[in-house]
Amino acid sequence: MLFQLNDTSKDNINKLLDFAKQNHLPLSLIDDTDNSLFLPGKPLTPDELTKMIEKSRNSGLISMQNAHQIIRETYNAG
Repeated sequence: MLFQLNDTSKDNINKLLDFAKQNHLPLSLIDDTDNSLFLPGKPLTPDELTKMIEKSRNSGLISMQNAHQIIRETYNAG
């Protein structure tokens, strides 16, 4: 689980860490580790990331010709 703490103080963070310790919840600060993998899986390469972004941007796009064809067929506009 990844937390993002906004507008907090050092005292509040220490309270959170104390609570976790008392309840046997293993928490660690991301910035304090040398490990670069914090989420499941391996990091994407720049090429994989670019392809994923392009695919997501194009996923809802259709050509103007296809759009006109769909409208004509839906409304029997010949």
